[in-house]
Amino acid sequence: MLLAGLLGLLGLALAGCHATTAASPAPAAPSSAHAAAATVSPSLSIPGTHKSTTVYQISSPVSTVVVISHAGNVTVTGGSGPATSVTQQIAYSKTPPVTTRVVSGSTLTITYSCPVELVCGVAYVVQVPRDVTLRANAGAGAIRLSGLAGDVTAKADVGFISATGLTGASVSLTTGVGGITATFASTPAVVQALTRVGAITLRVPGGASYKVSAHAHLGKATVSVPQSSSSGHAITATTDVGSVVVGPAA
Repeated sequence: MLLAGLLGLLGLALAGCHATTAASPAPAAPSSAHAAAATVSPSLSIPGTHKSTTVYQISSPVSTVVVISHAGNVTVTGGSGPATSVTQQIAYSKTPPVTTRVVSGSTLTITYSCPVELVCGVAYVVQVPRDVTLRANAGAGAIRLSGLAGDVTAKADVGFISATGLTGASVSLTTGVGGITATFASTPAVVQALTRVGAITLRVPGGASYKVSAHAHLGKATVSVPQSSSSGHAITATTDVGSVVVGPAA
């Protein structure tokens, strides 16, 4: 898609929107944002781009949250309450994307579809219950995670992945082009971090030993945590081009 390349070159910044509307709280209804032209962010200065921000709440309890953005950043924060709130930041050149939010059983899926046009994308800022299982996908955009206690799977085609304060047992972070940084507040059982081009830095509690597989095909791998081949805590970190650091959390 032409959009992905343009947004990649321009920093993938869909934040900084100024027109804000409150969406219906209905958890399973698709919505289409029809906003007037808003001030274009300096980092997305394509003439004719329209922008808007919509905020809504998901009242139904969920245990799994799936966020899919084809072009745009994804930010997910774990909160102390049971509710899920979503801020969607839309950018488009002619026709707004059609956004959907669907609750099926206990799984919430948030995504959108775009017509064929020069600019069309949605960035998401989501606050979820801390213990949910999260699956976040960005075609072209950064993924930022914080304060999550459930299992996490995050994948970007082109974009940086950063995570802080993770306490879940299983974490998988994958990007094609972009670095990965993750800091764990408690000892994970399984961590996988994979990228083709980019550096990987993983910080884990130093009180445990880990079974570590760290590889940098064109770069250097440094492991400074206690290691044991029989450990029940496994870390795999691999990059084709870049460095790998697995060390203790501060």
